[in-house]
Amino acid sequence: MMSQPMDQIIDLTRYPIDQLDVERGQELVATCREALENRALCALPGFVFPVVVEKMVDEASVLLPLAVRYDKPRTAYDDDGKTWPEDHPRRVAHPCRYHQALNYQIPNDSLIRQLYLWEPLSEFLRQALCYDRIYRSACPHLALTVQLSGNSDTNGWHFDGTDAVFPLLLQAPLAGGQFEYAPYVRSETGQNYEGVKRVFEQPENFALRPAIAPGAFALFKGDLSLHRVTRVEGDRRRIIALFSYDRKPGTVFPQSYIDELHRQLPRL
Repeated sequence: MMSQPMDQIIDLTRYPIDQLDVERGQELVATCREALENRALCALPGFVFPVVVEKMVDEASVLLPLAVRYDKPRTAYDDDGKTWPEDHPRRVAHPCRYHQALNYQIPNDSLIRQLYLWEPLSEFLRQALCYDRIYRSACPHLALTVQLSGNSDTNGWHFDGTDAVFPLLLQAPLAGGQFEYAPYVRSETGQNYEGVKRVFEQPENFALRPAIAPGAFALFKGDLSLHRVTRVEGDRRRIIALFSYDRKPGTVFPQSYIDELHRQLPRL
């Protein structure tokens, strides 16, 4: 596939992220900053044109036979929690079931990767998050991924393992598959385990459920905000691309998690 002009992929009239030095671009950054400060989430509906979303769905769907089938309970943190007391939030495992196409499985000429590698997107994200620097993840496995979730699949409560993971929803399921999150339930200086426990036990009271449609790109502080995807219902898959960034160059995901993914790769 030949490279497609970015103004045919992103609605740059609505979201002028390639013009951050002019007033309209600065207003967009300010709007995103306010939403992130107040709610830890800024969803940009219609960010990618519908016809391009359809093409991205096709790109993602053909990866399903190659994708990792993850089906294992997982804690909300980077470790398995076994060193913590039995009833501690770090020890609680949540069901996680989905297919995940890894970074190196996504073709270099795909529209999904073209968007991820577009430098103005990185600069827009840097400014919106008020970071001095931002780098695309260097992880050959998880820098760019696509999650494909079918009937009864779910992604349990967790915090992101890098400074920022930005989701682009490509396809919504027939039912279920609701993104839920608790904004800033922890901070960079405190874990707030009691708050985390409350979210686990009463998500209906302590989690938000934003309406996000296919084509929406979301800026999200998932490193500090506990989040999950509820169980998908029906035959249409929930498909989402995940773009990972960090404030430090060369960031990769924990090797233990990579090893676990590789054990789940299909044997072709």
